[in-house]
Amino acid sequence: MTYTLAQIAQLVNGKVEGNSNTVITDLAEIQHAGKGELTFLSNPKYAKFVSETRAAAILVASDFDGRFPNLIRVADPYLAFSQLVPKFRTPLPLPKPGTHASAKIAGSALIGKNCYIGPNVIIAANCKIGNHVTLLGNSYIGQYSEIGDSSLIFANVSIYHRCKIGKNVRIHSGTVIGSDGFGFVRTPTGIAKIPQEGGVEIGDDVEIGSNSSVDRGTLGNTVIGKGTKLDNLIQIAHNVKIGEYCFMAAMSGIAGSTQVGNYVTIAAQVGIAGHLHIGDGAVIAAQSGISKDVPPNTIMFGYPAQEQSKARREIAHVRSLPDMKARLKQLENELDLLKKRNHDGQKPTHH
Repeated sequence: MTYTLAQIAQLVNGKVEGNSNTVITDLAEIQHAGKGELTFLSNPKYAKFVSETRAAAILVASDFDGRFPNLIRVADPYLAFSQLVPKFRTPLPLPKPGTHASAKIAGSALIGKNCYIGPNVIIAANCKIGNHVTLLGNSYIGQYSEIGDSSLIFANVSIYHRCKIGKNVRIHSGTVIGSDGFGFVRTPTGIAKIPQEGGVEIGDDVEIGSNSSVDRGTLGNTVIGKGTKLDNLIQIAHNVKIGEYCFMAAMSGIAGSTQVGNYVTIAAQVGIAGHLHIGDGAVIAAQSGISKDVPPNTIMFGYPAQEQSKARREIAHVRSLPDMKARLKQLENELDLLKKRNHDGQKPTHH
């Protein structure tokens, strides 16, 4: 499929600068784009490629002040580019509805219309599977669990008992939903396990990456709110509550009973201690360690994390310590020399 710049501008509510009849045959990253391809500029780090790219046109922000023969100005270049991907690339179709002969479905399970249940899938007793659900091979759905309409469960996903998955949810391979929370108590003779008898509740439009774990609550539910997106290798502990439309990047973890507000962004390799509250709109920078509550709309950075501007000032001061030490040593030498001169210059006192 090909489009002119004028047609693309209509699709993304943009404005063409240049030849609106230019034909676009494909999409590409700015550093790799070639003849006939459309690219985008969102991250300022890639601005250096504007003068080098061989792309036919670039999607840029409305306030972009650079030059290029063909531009489409939009409010959000990254979002606009993502909206165009399905126009040029056909996604791999999902399997047609049906149940593979090797699947095992309990007689008490309720299966909706137009579902696909793949090879070796196990659906235990009293489960409820909505309409248009896709369960790919080797996945397990435990007793009394529910999966909402149009959700996609990739291969090798384990969903334990009493977990509720919303509509249009995507859970990628290797992820475990509803495993026991890390609940133990020391005793005079060793360690006793605290039973984990709660569940997991995942809202509509959530996506969870591969090899992640969401533990069940001790008594209540661990909750992931509507529209939230979790990356790969994420750990969500028991009784954690994550609000709506949050981002959480790879290799981050949240300890038990912490509450995360709405629209929170948690970057990669962040660790959040238990029993805390992260306010709405907060941003946690990569590799930060959160050990106390975070107010709404605050940017946190560092280990232990603190408000970003303060943390960066402290880091700048720490980095200047070698120079400060050298300067201090120089001042001490000068002071010693001055003291010596004063001592040598003293005249004896006669009484």
